[in-house]
Amino acid sequence: MKIKNKKEKSLSLDTLIGANTVFEGSIQSERSVCVEGSIRGRIEAQGEVVVGRQGKVEADIYADSVVVGGQIIGNINARSRLEITATGRVTGDVEATKITVAEGGMVDGSFKMMEAVESAYPQLESGLSIEESDQSNIQSTPDPIESLPQA
Repeated sequence: MKIKNKKEKSLSLDTLIGANTVFEGSIQSERSVCVEGSIRGRIEAQGEVVVGRQGKVEADIYADSVVVGGQIIGNINARSRLEITATGRVTGDVEATKITVAEGGMVDGSFKMMEAVESAYPQLESGLSIEESDQSNIQSTPDPIESLPQA
């Protein structure tokens, strides 16, 4: 099943818990999970976990990214990002590399920002430095203040 959101980003779902469905237990998915109903237990997904406006989750969630539009009671560990929409409610501790909470979204718990696993620009992560061999190629420019005539 493919769903497109407002930004026209395609989300490929492996598991959908419908609005009138109650699930108790553990879900493990190699893709994404969307919850419009109720879950009590644990959710692990390699992709994204989306909790819709009517979704109610009493579980710890481990996923690449998590979008909360409904209610979650439990801890969230999002390897990539966590987004809490204006209707989202979280009671529990959250960990993510990027966290966005829309106006009206609520969190009752602690936040922990994790370091990104890999960077698109590793040279910026390690810091830029000038090696001794490169320093000889750098020409110093004269100070423009020193070249002004003295009064």
